[in-house]
Amino acid sequence: MKINLLLLLSIPFSFSYITDIKLVSCDPKHACPSYPGYYKIPTDLNLGVKNSNSVFLHLKEDPKEDPITDLQIIQGRNDSHIPNLSKWTKLEIDLNEKNRNDKQSSSSLWLYYTKDKLISRNPITSIIVKQGNSPSVSAEYKRIPVDLNKDVGGYHLFMYYSQDGPKDPISAITAKQCFTSNCYLDGWERVEKDLNKGIVVGMSIYLFYKRSSTENPVTDVVAILNDQTPPEGYTKVDVNLNSILRGDAIYLWYKTSSISDTDLEREAIQDLAIEFGKNPVTPFGWTKINVDLNSANNGKEGFGEPTYLFLKKGYQELPKMDPLAFDENGEFKILQFADLHFTNEEGTCRDVPIDMVCEGDATTISYMEKMLDREKPNLVVFSGDNINGAVVSDARAVTFKFAEPVIKRKMPWAVIFGNHDDESDLSREELIEVMRRMPYSLTERGPLDIPGSGNYILKVYTNSTEVVMHGFTIYFLDSHANIEGGYDYIKPEQLDWVVQSASTYKSLPLKPNAIAFFHIPIWEYHDDTNNTHSQIIAKLGDSREMVSSPKKNKLSALKAFKSAGDIKVTSCGHDHVNDYCLERDNVHLCYGGGAGVGGYGAGHLGWPRRARVFKISDLGNTIVTWKRTFTDNLPLLHFQTLYSSS
Repeated sequence: MKINLLLLLSIPFSFSYITDIKLVSCDPKHACPSYPGYYKIPTDLNLGVKNSNSVFLHLKEDPKEDPITDLQIIQGRNDSHIPNLSKWTKLEIDLNEKNRNDKQSSSSLWLYYTKDKLISRNPITSIIVKQGNSPSVSAEYKRIPVDLNKDVGGYHLFMYYSQDGPKDPISAITAKQCFTSNCYLDGWERVEKDLNKGIVVGMSIYLFYKRSSTENPVTDVVAILNDQTPPEGYTKVDVNLNSILRGDAIYLWYKTSSISDTDLEREAIQDLAIEFGKNPVTPFGWTKINVDLNSANNGKEGFGEPTYLFLKKGYQELPKMDPLAFDENGEFKILQFADLHFTNEEGTCRDVPIDMVCEGDATTISYMEKMLDREKPNLVVFSGDNINGAVVSDARAVTFKFAEPVIKRKMPWAVIFGNHDDESDLSREELIEVMRRMPYSLTERGPLDIPGSGNYILKVYTNSTEVVMHGFTIYFLDSHANIEGGYDYIKPEQLDWVVQSASTYKSLPLKPNAIAFFHIPIWEYHDDTNNTHSQIIAKLGDSREMVSSPKKNKLSALKAFKSAGDIKVTSCGHDHVNDYCLERDNVHLCYGGGAGVGGYGAGHLGWPRRARVFKISDLGNTIVTWKRTFTDNLPLLHFQTLYSSS
């Protein structure tokens, strides 16, 4: 199905860039003020510093303003050495607030930003602060090499930021052996991830690179093992990537070339990244060097964590996507995968029949592919716990893995987070930055000024009317994770945002209906027949475990959904062996049913993994659902009409 050009041009696509930054200094014994419309990074930039004010960074996105394109931190008051100083804006709060009575202190730190596109053409999409000398961080981020608590005690804190668009090419590569992960080189950017991760005896090894727009760019990189002959005209990185004389001797060699400006964005290497795990997926725009950098026997066996280097050669725009739209029959289909619990290794098989041939994540992927080919959905929703939490060593690699079957079929997809997705090396913010650079992803961070990452709205448009119209709404909500004593809950600000968004749609010609996805069920999923305030009308499906929702409180998400008026169905995951839909107060509350063999289940008890389908028809006025179990021929289960305006 294709949407005509006039229709396509009438639908705006949203891009989120940081457009303003503010610093707030306050007494740590009192609540710090917040700027309306800004997101406050929750980390105190003076964390652990004695006798100091707290300092917090606030960020804003405004599509009407120019984006910030670069950041730097300067120590001391002398900034005359900054090129094009007039193009930079200085924030007049010392990041080292311990020195607030000494404005000339040499340990004072000052944050500068610029919007000048001649200094940097790459808009900033995300800014994060991480604790530690060498915290794990996604390859999409750049480190500002200044400890935010330099010379004043406290915790080690570093600021990182992510940028869109083509970058200056890499012009040189080197490597360094270190005793610890606190391993850096002045003037060089580090490729995150220790190449010798998991090695009991040995050194940590990191790759580094420099960028330059005036020197010849790197155009190729190869890995040479043992006595293999290196290519002519290449420069050797003279550090054995397998340290302490174990396993294969592995050296990188790289080539620099003089190329024209027109070839620069096609041929020059712009980024390097490491992925851990066997058979890692090669992400869009990247090339894999097919040598395990921890190999032991001519690349065939390995020590420690399987480790692969990836190159981003040139810059490729993501494939163009049509807006989500009903087909010529007025139908739109959503396939929900819940609780996949993938790893960056082969994965495990939990609670499967003893006679089942199970190969971990590969088995889950096989059934995903069968579901995708059978149902051919217009949108795939990954409804949380896509990543198997703390057992994962590379959440970025897992993200490429779980989305690959969908990307190969050029299907649009969207993600919400569960309570396990950010338990390994990356935060939700970092995972958003990974996914927004992947083909056919519609995942968004959402408004900065409401709690959580992944609160956003997708609209399904008509394609059979003379004028394009918003015909159906899909809400995505971050249900957060664990808190002391249980699970967190969807916040009032999120629910207000849903209600306010719905109110703007009520005046539209079609008055679109809606579905809402979140991971952790709300309290009203309990089958509480004694609840006289909220009558259960109908229930279809299995309830094999207790509802793991937040504790009951005065805040009712269901009440907010009813107030919004457009939400007819919600769907969640989290409880792997519940798959029912129950109707309460004219809203159907559904479970997806656990899909991944890496999470707990009941397959060993005769209850297979499964996935849920929603078909929205009559241009959004009818919603039906069914499930398919992950067994031979994917049998259909529990066909059900959830809503019909007639």
